[in-house]
Amino acid sequence: MRTPVGPALLATCGAALGVVGLMLKAEDGSHPTADLVFGGVNGFLFLAAGLVAHARKPDNRVGLLMVLVGVGWFAEDLQFSWVPWVFAVGGLFSHVSTAVGAHLVLAYPTGRLSSTAARVLAGLAYLVAFVWPAFGTLFSSPASQGLHKPDNLLMIRDDPEFVRFVSDSMELAGGAVACGIAVVLLHRWFRAGRPLRFILAPVLITGVAAALATAVGGVAGYDSPSARVVLTAYKVLCCLLPLGFLAGVLRVRVGPTRVDTLLVELGAPGRGSAADLRTLLARSLRDPSLQVGLWHEASRSYVDDDGHPVPVPADGAARAVTEVGFGGRPLALLIHDPALREDRTRLDAVTAGTAVALERQRLAVEMLAQVERSRERIVAATDAERRRFGQDLHDGAQQNLAVAAAYLRKAVGGLDDSADATVLEALRRSDRALRDVTGELREIAHGLRPAALTELGIGPALDALAAAMPIPVELSALAVPRFAPTVELTVYMLVKEAFANTLKHGQATRAGVRLRHTGAELEVCVSDDGVGGAAVERGRGLLGLQDRVEAVGGTLTVTSSPGAGTTISAVLPADPTPTPEADDDGQ
Repeated sequence: MRTPVGPALLATCGAALGVVGLMLKAEDGSHPTADLVFGGVNGFLFLAAGLVAHARKPDNRVGLLMVLVGVGWFAEDLQFSWVPWVFAVGGLFSHVSTAVGAHLVLAYPTGRLSSTAARVLAGLAYLVAFVWPAFGTLFSSPASQGLHKPDNLLMIRDDPEFVRFVSDSMELAGGAVACGIAVVLLHRWFRAGRPLRFILAPVLITGVAAALATAVGGVAGYDSPSARVVLTAYKVLCCLLPLGFLAGVLRVRVGPTRVDTLLVELGAPGRGSAADLRTLLARSLRDPSLQVGLWHEASRSYVDDDGHPVPVPADGAARAVTEVGFGGRPLALLIHDPALREDRTRLDAVTAGTAVALERQRLAVEMLAQVERSRERIVAATDAERRRFGQDLHDGAQQNLAVAAAYLRKAVGGLDDSADATVLEALRRSDRALRDVTGELREIAHGLRPAALTELGIGPALDALAAAMPIPVELSALAVPRFAPTVELTVYMLVKEAFANTLKHGQATRAGVRLRHTGAELEVCVSDDGVGGAAVERGRGLLGLQDRVEAVGGTLTVTSSPGAGTTISAVLPADPTPTPEADDDGQ
């Protein structure tokens, strides 16, 4: 930790003033030993704490102000010197530490006077601390006041009444300024969130109490018995001010210790929502008022879990905004207590960890989406190839066979009774064989994509499947609209595979098919009363069916307890198509 030259030089001068001031006080003999110890401890604590603060945050003026408080504290002791000009300078600086201390308390922890009230009070504090003593010094004679002091080189004329007026008015003005500072600090405390209170607590509580003590002393008079008690408390509280600041510094230093656990929790499954992120970050940053918005690429804005835009506070608002990004890409927005900006170590560590976790989640989602799109393209390409192959069978081999059969029938019909019976029978067998082959090709083309499915939709196609079953099938598919060809073919293949599984393994006597369209989803359920025991991982047919259902964005569930039959259910995203795709296979 490197200490800047300027504050270090000021602190050195302050320490030298401290040694000189303590010696002057001791020689003067007007202060008890307790006061000497208090003065030395308080001044040196301000110097030391200020150096630590400025070394840690050189851009923050708090450390410099603390050093100046220490320097001013010891500069006030110059009024105990027997050297006339030193005594005169000490009189001018007799309240300088109070003004700088007021500035310090009003500016903590940012080092800036952030409100008009704070700036006005700081200005009044400097006015009271410099202007009033200067006026008093011009008309004050130590001899006329019965003080054993050197001559006042700055005196214009001796006017005890005016000096008394200046002294009384300064005490009243100082008390008023102290009350104003107390109000500002209390207002800041009640408006602050938990993080700011953690940082401000040691200093603000001590500052408020010290300001109140100064106010009581200024109103009641510092020579009254009650004021002596108040001043004693004030002295103790002044010593606590630098200690309170050091406590705040230590509190900030230990802040990032929870970031490692935050990274682990952010990487846990199911932690991708804005609500989960807010809970984890609020705990790590100790800011229960934290708000989180996640970047929505489509709307180019930050949104909450409900998709509503997160309002961004304007500049100068009571909330601070920190954007979380990775590689120049926005990921999230944190709206938090402004005090967290003073704890950059914690805030930077948390935002960096959050950025890594969110980017990892984004890449995982993007990769999954790419896989889903790839599977959809594969299914669509397979279906297109299926349709093309069926069309080729119909337009090519099937038509050629039909033509050949027609020629053969014509040839057979043209033969008379004198034809060789053996040849005639062979021709007739060839005609029947051609018809059988043509029928088999038609069935193959029908299995690739049934004409009923293409022309009429999923309901009639399932009716045909159910009618071909050797066991009774109850079909419930009321008012099912037309869907995209890929969805309709997936449902058809699902029911067909379920029927094949029922006939081959289920030993069922009855089966049922139920279709229900709800909004943007199509529910398909195929059940039987067979022996059960079916599982996706046990059969290639069900496994392939699961892949196909998931490829169109659906989910497949197989319930098949032994002896309780089998139920195959699927839920597929399915928006109705206003005009069904015409894909005439010519069947």
